[in-house]
Amino acid sequence: MMQAKMKAILWLWLLKSLNPCLAGRGSFWDGDCHGGTSTFARLGRFHLTTGASWKKKRISKPYLQESYGLELTPALQKSQNRDDSIWGVNRPVSLRVRRSSKSDQQTTAEEKTSSELTVSISSPIIPSEAWEEMTGEEFEDPNIVDRLARSGFDMCTQEGSNNQFIDFTPHKDTEKLLRDQDMMSVLDQGEVLVYVGKSKKEGQGSHLPIIKTKSILPLSAEEMADVLMDSSRVKIYNKLSLGREDVRLLGENTKIVRNLTKPPVAKSKMVSVTLMHSQQLQEEEQKRLGDDCKEGYLVVSRAVPGMIDEDLADLPRNDILLGVNLLQDIGPNECLMTAVTHVYSPALPTMLARSMGVSSAINFVKDIRRAFAPVAN
Repeated sequence: MMQAKMKAILWLWLLKSLNPCLAGRGSFWDGDCHGGTSTFARLGRFHLTTGASWKKKRISKPYLQESYGLELTPALQKSQNRDDSIWGVNRPVSLRVRRSSKSDQQTTAEEKTSSELTVSISSPIIPSEAWEEMTGEEFEDPNIVDRLARSGFDMCTQEGSNNQFIDFTPHKDTEKLLRDQDMMSVLDQGEVLVYVGKSKKEGQGSHLPIIKTKSILPLSAEEMADVLMDSSRVKIYNKLSLGREDVRLLGENTKIVRNLTKPPVAKSKMVSVTLMHSQQLQEEEQKRLGDDCKEGYLVVSRAVPGMIDEDLADLPRNDILLGVNLLQDIGPNECLMTAVTHVYSPALPTMLARSMGVSSAINFVKDIRRAFAPVAN
């Protein structure tokens, strides 16, 4: 028995000495070392045990990718893909590199998907494929909500070539008003400045106009943010609303709401489900607005394709693809509002979207002013 064992050891030593591939000094990892790989594979399937009997030995998956940054060659990759492990003798410690586990690869893919989803859902112009996959659950991630808020802030403040998503041009009436006066002088007179935006990117509703307005309102930025977030007060500024309710609270200042409306041109009621988020302006945002900027708030909205009750599922949808209200205090009980609105409604013909969007934006400001106008003594 000892004699057979010694013979086997001598044969293994001889083969390793003669064949550089088996000794690890040749091109074993290339899988083409003069037939050495096949020899190694045959011998590697066995190991000598006490009692001079041969048994299969299965070792853990190697080796070469993650820890040392080595790539698997086609031959070794093929072997790994064929089975969940590689049969063979143990490698030298210096060559043993942990291969990415399935869970590692899955985690990396999930992180990549999550990152892409965050960018898509928080984009000012949401890609159509992301829109079709949205459920509303995504907004439970505060990172997505925060990124959407930053996108909204950028759409209110970036002009011209600095805005890579939307190209805003003054409405003809606004162009006339600004011809001989500066912006604040015009706003102090109670005018509403209107800009019509055209999307620079392809996406959901990118063929529709995006309306931006600037106006001065007779209440503080915080008060205006509260009005917008309070579902019980929606009829103050939306005369078509039949009522809005909070569907889900995602945070102290973040929620999903459902609104029923009855437009005069529509044959039936319409439903919209929308994420709403409010936050106070941060120091960095205040600096971007200029030295004269006092405290302010930002309210952002985005339609959520899901979360419709079964009894409302057949109703046509009104979608606020993007809604932003940038509110800056400019005096006691007075704020400057920059609003961006991008809406899709099946009841509104595309050819009327521009004119209706402009008039709706102006009427929104008038309704707020009428509701909160100071009472004369």
